[in-house]
Amino acid sequence: MTKRKKHVFDTGEIPHLWAHRTQEEARNRQGNLYFTSDTIYSYGSHFPIARHVTNDAGERAVLFTTATYSVTTSSHCSAVRSAIPLGIAVFHVPNVCHGRYSGSELTADDHAGNLADYAERIEKYVITSARARSSYAKEWNHDRAVRLRDEAFAYCAFFGLPVPNISEVPELDSEALTAIRKREAKRTAEKAEQTKRERAEAIIRQQELITKWRAGQYSGCLYDVPPMLRIDGNEVVTSRGARFPVLHAKHGLAFVRKVRESQKVYVRNGHTIHLGPYAIDRIEPDGTVKAGCHVVSWEEIERIAPSLDSASCTAIDSNSEVQS
Repeated sequence: MTKRKKHVFDTGEIPHLWAHRTQEEARNRQGNLYFTSDTIYSYGSHFPIARHVTNDAGERAVLFTTATYSVTTSSHCSAVRSAIPLGIAVFHVPNVCHGRYSGSELTADDHAGNLADYAERIEKYVITSARARSSYAKEWNHDRAVRLRDEAFAYCAFFGLPVPNISEVPELDSEALTAIRKREAKRTAEKAEQTKRERAEAIIRQQELITKWRAGQYSGCLYDVPPMLRIDGNEVVTSRGARFPVLHAKHGLAFVRKVRESQKVYVRNGHTIHLGPYAIDRIEPDGTVKAGCHVVSWEEIERIAPSLDSASCTAIDSNSEVQS
């Protein structure tokens, strides 16, 4: 008894099965991507995506549709295009099959329609290139026109058709391209200078905010600079908006100093050092403290250390308790 051949596969596998011609037909579970013989379709026989063809010399190629439709069909087309093996000639044409609803061979009229479409697309790229105001657009569209003309001639050679009457793609105007590049270089330099000025101004504004924040004249948060500390009454305030009692800060400072003396890293594990509702997660041998989103350098801690050392515990809110 012969084993029944599988015909239903995941959507992603259908394009590969078709491209490598492993079997006569297959479809995905939704039924919106399938192939029969040489042709693969999206949603139905009205939309052939691509078709394997062989010429009289036994050479193989793929006819790939230039039509567009829904987002899903566009996704199908992209998957099919990616599955085609390297080295296989691909011709992008509106007529993949003879008649929109069939997979039969192309007629002379179908070939004529495809060649007319090639000529129309080439002309479109040539015009777009000529009118383009950027060097990239000018060169890209010119390159597309040249490649498409080569493809049209290869199409005729493959099917044994007469050489098409498609004019040479004009060379790019080197003087115009040079002028465009000069304008672009000037704009790029001006933009760079503007960016430089804006960054310098931003640094000045940032330094002003830092000075105001340290002086208690700015109460907002500063996220673009390393965390800073200041004493505000009975609390230590961070530049990221966190607050904790000075009493907790004094206890934390003493512990940080011990870590610096021992040169052994502290990692929170059982013994917890609280800073108000927060806890110290890690202290590096150099005194850098990590607590939540804050990584505070020893230099910053040392800056407020004299104020913490001189702060009288009796002047601190009696409700503040050190927890461990």
